[in-house]
Order: sequence, then C-alpha cells, then structure tokens
Amino acid sequence: MDYREQASELPKILKELGIKVIFRQLSVGDYVISSEIAVERKTIHDFISSLFDGRLFRQADELNANYKTPIILIEGDTSLISQMLNNSKVYYGALSSLILKYSVKTVFVPTVEDSAIFIERLVFNSKKEGKPRIISGQKPVKTNDEQINLLASLPGIGPKLAERMIVKFGSPLNVFNANLSDLAKIIGPAKAKKIKDVLLEDKHTLKSDNQSKLYSGLDERK
Repeated sequence: MDYREQASELPKILKELGIKVIFRQLSVGDYVISSEIAVERKTIHDFISSLFDGRLFRQADELNANYKTPIILIEGDTSLISQMLNNSKVYYGALSSLILKYSVKTVFVPTVEDSAIFIERLVFNSKKEGKPRIISGQKPVKTNDEQINLLASLPGIGPKLAERMIVKFGSPLNVFNANLSDLAKIIGPAKAKKIKDVLLEDKHTLKSDNQSKLYSGLDERK
C-alpha cells in the first residue's frame, strides 16, 4: 500500500479482515496486490478532479504499462455526479476511455468498508486457482416496499439508498436508532447528519422558542 494511504481508514479495516498491510512509496497505483494486479483508489470527488487536471489518464496509462490487471476503484455516491458536472457525458466518456483505450477495469463501491472488502477479495482470489464456484442455496434478502418508501421519504434518500439501508440495518426502526457514524458509512456523513437532525427535531421546543421570540418582541415594543 502506498504510504500516503495511511491517513485513510482503509488500512485498519484491511487488518481487521486479516490482510497484512505493508506500506511503501509506490510510483504506480495505491495498492499492489501481486506482480500482475494493482489498484488506484479514488473518491468520486478525486475522480472528477483528476479527470480535469490530467492525472486520471496519466495514471491509467502507467497502470496499464506496468500491470496485467490494472484497476481503478471509485468510492462514493455516484448519484453526486450529476450535481458535480453540467454534462454527465464527460464522466461516462472518461469511463469508456479507461475501458476501451487503456484497458483499465473500473469498480464502484459506496463506502471505504466496501473498498476494504473488495481489496480483501482481490487478495483472496488472486491466490486461488481455478474458476469461482457457483453460489447456490443462498437467497437474496427480501425487502418490503412499504419500508423502502418510508425511508425514501427522508431527505436525500431515494429508493436505492433506502433498500441499501434496509439490507444493512434490517428495519426502518433500526435505521432510525442507528448512530451517526454507522449511518454515515452507508449514505455518507452529510446525508446522515441531515437525517439525524430531522429525526431529532423537537417541534415542541421549536414552538416554545417561537413563542419566546414573540413575547420578547412584544416586550420590546412596550
């Protein structure tokens, strides 16, 4: 792992997943899995920044020149792309260029925890011989439409995020009772804080405050 990644939570999570992490000053990529596999990790914001300042395609070219399997791992909420760019074709054009012209594989994950799981699986599968086995007998988690609609009504939460929250926490009640940090891992810190503010807002306190301001204004007029 490149030494500059030490400031991230990711090394700690990888160690918890049983991965031995060795820090080095890497000239190409952020994570070297083997002599053939390297990963460049970017947040959504960094991906857009590197696209405009020229770093993205230079890094992609270096990854492709040095590794048989070059990967760019993009971490964060991709729904923010439409807010960050006037024309989303710029973003999708960059992705298509990475795949077609640079032969770089792109992987999307929502959180740093998912980045750690992906890298751990890369390590695991890179050492495993043969084709992956077909997973059978495991049913997907069923979600309730009413529960999804309830959570989707929260500020900044659409059906996809609502379903992800249900899968993670099990029920809307568990979502409402979740602490801020656990919620932020799924939907990001800004949305998590906004939701907590809405859930904890006390209308009686607001009414009392408004009445106090009204009486205070009347006193001043006297």
